[in-house]
This record gives sequence, C-alpha cells and structure tokens, in this order.
Amino acid sequence: MTPEPVRPVSWQMAEQMDYRRGARTIDIIGLRSLLPSLLGSIDQLEAGLVEYSRDTSRKQALLECLWAVHHITAGLAAVRLHKAEMLALEMERGFLRLLREQVVAERRNLTMGGLMRAIKTLPAYLDHVQRVRIDTGRGLEPCVNNLRRWEGERIRPPALFFYMPLPDRCGISVGAPEPVSETIRRSADVLLPPYLQGAKSALGPQHNVENVRTVARIAHKMHGLFRGAVQERFWLLLVGLCEAIAARLVEPDESIAQIFKTGAFMIKYAREHGSAANPAMDYDNYLQQMLYYMASCRARPLYVGHIWQVFGIEENTLQEAGRGLIHNDALIAALEGARALLEGLVNRLQAVDLLAAVEGRSTPLPDLDSVIEDIRLRLIAADEIEHAEDMQSAHELLQQVFAGRFNQDVQRGRQLVATIAGAMVDTEIALADRLRHNGFVPPEVKAFDRLDGLVTTTCKQLTQIQDQLQQTLDAQSLHASCETLEVMAEVLAFAGLSREAAVASACRHWLGSISPRGEAAADTPELRTFADTLVWLTLYLERRLLDPVEDFEQLLALAEQHAARLAVPVPTDSPVETPPAEQAAAATASPSETISEDFRQVFLEESAEIIDRLQTLLPAWEASAAKDEQLREIRRHFHTFKGNGNAVGIYSLAELGREVQDMLDRVLESPGPVAAELPVLLREVIAALPGLVASCGGAGDFNMATVRSLRGRCAGLR
Repeated sequence: MTPEPVRPVSWQMAEQMDYRRGARTIDIIGLRSLLPSLLGSIDQLEAGLVEYSRDTSRKQALLECLWAVHHITAGLAAVRLHKAEMLALEMERGFLRLLREQVVAERRNLTMGGLMRAIKTLPAYLDHVQRVRIDTGRGLEPCVNNLRRWEGERIRPPALFFYMPLPDRCGISVGAPEPVSETIRRSADVLLPPYLQGAKSALGPQHNVENVRTVARIAHKMHGLFRGAVQERFWLLLVGLCEAIAARLVEPDESIAQIFKTGAFMIKYAREHGSAANPAMDYDNYLQQMLYYMASCRARPLYVGHIWQVFGIEENTLQEAGRGLIHNDALIAALEGARALLEGLVNRLQAVDLLAAVEGRSTPLPDLDSVIEDIRLRLIAADEIEHAEDMQSAHELLQQVFAGRFNQDVQRGRQLVATIAGAMVDTEIALADRLRHNGFVPPEVKAFDRLDGLVTTTCKQLTQIQDQLQQTLDAQSLHASCETLEVMAEVLAFAGLSREAAVASACRHWLGSISPRGEAAADTPELRTFADTLVWLTLYLERRLLDPVEDFEQLLALAEQHAARLAVPVPTDSPVETPPAEQAAAATASPSETISEDFRQVFLEESAEIIDRLQTLLPAWEASAAKDEQLREIRRHFHTFKGNGNAVGIYSLAELGREVQDMLDRVLESPGPVAAELPVLLREVIAALPGLVASCGGAGDFNMATVRSLRGRCAGLR
C-alpha cells in the first residue's frame, strides 16, 4: 500500500461538515455568563484547601471544597468543556479521598499539592478557551495524571489532551468524485467481520503484527471509499497508526482501543447509511488523538511520514501543544504597563517639543533608551510584535533627532517627527483596543467594533416597533414604524449589512401595504409572520453583540425565511407613501424588467462568452482555491458582466455582478485563507447565470428570488 496525495479540501462534501456543530462545539456565551460563578467556586476551593492544610482534622473545609468542585464540574459539563471537566472530576476524587482519609502521610501532601496546582491551572485554562474557542486540553494533562498517580490510579493517555491547529478540512482529497453510497454499504458489510477480528487481536497483550496489518488494509480500503468525505481523515490516520503499532513506535493504550472501536462503529454506520457522516460522531476528537501518536513517533515510515507532510506535523509540535498556560491577568499587566509607560513618554516628549529638538533648541531625555526598551519588551510579551518594531524604529529616529542630524534640513526633521508621533499614536490605540477587550481582539471583533453602536441602536428600534405594534395599528404608529424600518434598512445597507437590510426592507414593504385598523393587532398568520421576522432579526443582532466571533448564520437565515413569506399586495390606499427613491429601487429590481430585443441580443452574446470562460476557469481554480491570478480573472469577468448589464439596462443582473465583484475584492484583499464557502457560492452563481441571462429583459419567467438570494449570500461572505 502506498499513500495517495492528499491536500486540504476545498468545497467538496461541504454538506457533510455539519458535524462541527456537534460534540466539540463550545457554548462561549454560556461560558462567559457562567465564568464569575466558576471563578468564585475556584476561589472557594483554594481557601478551603489552605484551611484544611493548616489543620487536617477540620473536615468541614473539605465538605465546602466538595460542594464547590461539584458546582464547577456541572458548569463545565453544561458549556461542553469536556477536557476541563475531566480535571474537575479528578479534583472531586482527590477531595473525596482526603475526606475519607484514603490518602495519608506523604500521599496526602502530594494530593494536596496536585489539587492546588489544578486550582491554579483551571482559571488560566478557562481564559485560554475563551481566546481560542476550542477545548484544546492544553496544560491539563500533568494536572490530571499527577492527581491520578498520587491516588494510585492508572494515568490517562496524553493523546486525550493533545490539540494542534489545522487548516480547515485539511487531509481531505481535492477533486475526488462523490463517494457512492451503495458501493460503501456493500463493502462495509464485507469488511466488518475481519475488522472486528483483527482489531480485537491487535489490541491484545501480545498483539500480532499480521492482525495489525489486517486492520491497516481494511482502513486503507475504507480510506479509498471515503475519498473527498470528512471520514477520509480518520481512515488515513488509522492506517498510519497501525503502521506505527506494527513498527513498535506506538504501544496500544485505552485511547487507541477506543479509536479501534470507533472504526468498527464507523463501518457499521457505513453499512447502513453509506457515505453519510454520522452527526453524533465527534470526528475531530479522534483526529487529534491519532495526530498525537503520529507526532510522537521517533521514526517516520511510509504512512507516518506522509501524515506528517499532509497535516503539517513538525519536530516541535508536541512541545508546542504541551506548553503551559499564562493567565490573562499577566497579559493585561503587560498591556497596562506598556500603555502607562507610553503615555508618560508621550507627555515628556510633548513637554520637550520635538520640533524644537529638530532645530537644535532642545536637549535629549536622559532615560529615553531605557523607557522605550521597557515599552518594547512589554509589547513583545503581549504579542504586539509589529508595534514593538515600530517603537524600535521610533527610538532610532528620536536618537537622530536629538543628535542634531536634521538641524540643516528642518523640513525632513518635521516629517520624521510626524512619523514618530504616528507610530506612538497607533501603538496607544492598539493597546487601548486590547485592554477594552480583556487582552484579546480577534479580527472579527475589530471589524465588528465599528458596527457595535449601529447594531445596538437597531436592536432597540426593533424592540420598540414590536412593542408599538402589539398595542395598536393606527395610521400614526404604522407611519412611524415604516419610517423607522426604512431608515434602518438604508443605514444597515450603507454599513455593509446587506442581508440584514434586506430583511428590514421586506418588513417595511409589508407594513406599508396594510391598512390601519385603529385596534389591537389581530392574531392573523400575516401578522404572526411579520412579528416572527422581527423577533429572529432582533435575536440574531443581539447574539452578534454578545459574541461577534461566533457564527449565527442560522438565526439570520430564519429571519430571511420569514421575510420571504411576507407577500406584499399592491396597496390601494396605503397610509404610508413610498418615497421616490424607493420606487426607483423597486423598479430596478423588478422581475418584470424589460429592454428592447436589440439590446437583449447584444447582452446575450456578450454574456455567453463570459459564462463560457467562467465555466472553464472555475474548475481549474478550484483545484487550488487560492488567491491567484485565476481568481483575479474570474473577478474581472464579473466586472465586465456588471458593466454590460448596466450598459443595456438589465440592472438586476448588473447588481449581481457587482456583488460578486465586491465579494472577490474582499477575498483578494483579506489576509486570511480563502473561505470554504467561496467555491460553493461561485459554482452556484455561475450555474444560475445561463438561465437568468436567457430569461432576462422580459424574454421569459425571470427568477428574481434567485438573484436576491445570490446577491445576499455574496454580500454576507467576508
């Protein structure tokens, strides 16, 4: 058997990735709300353990500790921090053994020391989880296993606490054909009995190499059947694990036994469900465990070496994964120290007057070097490397200014003073941002910060509209609500929240189409749908305020679904007059958009060439899904498509071209990797273009709903 090339997956089999919302999903908002209570219980634990250590006859302190650790365990389980929960359970066992006097003398001291270490580690781990949003297990293994050692228990496999970051869908083949469910069912039925026999023998105390090879051959077969699917990674890693066991590079333990059992469950599931991924299976959990064994191999035979290459394992991977944690308090101290020193330095430089120094009328600050070095070291400790380098550059420029280098070139000196001031102001802003967000500012939070006030105001307005319409539907309240929704839609659209703006606009259109009744809102299906639309949009925005990083796409999709059900009749005596600008926009997006046949033929001919080129370009680009010249060429074709549509008056398709162009501009300019959704969305847009083009301009049944949906999705992809 030889490994086949595997690269990080693009979009293929994306629908099978829903398992990511399964067992490993962490309730970050729940954790934040629970954190004060958890930290209070941890403080109670520390105080109780200290009290008990002073007088081991005082059992009341241990009872209070047990009550506190029970609360911690339940809280960690509630927010799905299962690795942290393992530590809490060991702490429970430790306190219970102390209470029952099952550990005495030296073992009692060791147990108390292990409990104190766990108490100190847990807050740092909770802080770490909030930052990385993954229950990595980092730093927990020594705490858990030391407690088990002092209590005479067998240690937990270190693989349970291993985590290494991976590119999204790494290890899934690109361009593989879709797995055939019927073939998988038949093969799984045949492979299950020998797998069970081989796995049972391979896990025995005297595991036979041939049995391990049997499991490896079956895993290799399953890997081939699931190429392109999320299960592919499991079977590839299982082949490598079997190779490592056969070469005596890895010894079977309880974690490996569970991995082998999971393989049997996966074959059984495949026998019944074919290529479908098991939504109850936490694939990433077993993926990380097997990667631990691969990273710990001293030698790298064929498959192990291939796995190192595919998953990016390096010599220091285990060391990095096992590094201890530093609590956020230390990070905050570094940031606050840097900011205080920087503010003091800026005040002193302002008092000195750098412009006077440029002209040779000022003396240098006596301790300038040491102050800037102190600031730089604190910035490095806070991982603000770029700003630390900026401060170093500013330091060098200040030395030149005070040395009189620019006495004869005052204009140049003034420019450098502006550069120095800009570097310090930028650093001050960065430190203020970090401190405002408790030391950690993900890119998504930075992008959302400027929208925070807008989203807060929108939530309040939506709540006010709901309250108002629950009381009356008179002309005045309808008019006021319509005006609020109209302004809301415009502001949201201007801020780039086009999907949210579309929902608000749909609500405004529907509300403007009904007649005032001057009575309490009747419980009609249309009103319920309208109310549900507002509720889902409000809930979505409120969750975004609580957690800008988390994906609440499902809530927004529900708001859009309800908005789509709001059929807007042609108003006869509408109390709200539609503004001219809105009438023009509605005409632009109307499905009854018509143009002359000559213009339509020109557009058809130009569009046919563009679509043909896009259909050729897209598969070639999908092979790498990179920010390369092919993606730029795709973007240029949509730019041309937009221009052609505007030129002949087919504005609906021109707007679609503009949204795709803007989306690709954002992708090409962003620093991160290409989003996994991009190839899927481009494929759907290009697939829809022939039908949309053929029916545009009044020639057929133009599907405006598809255009709106694609435009909204393009606008929402960041």
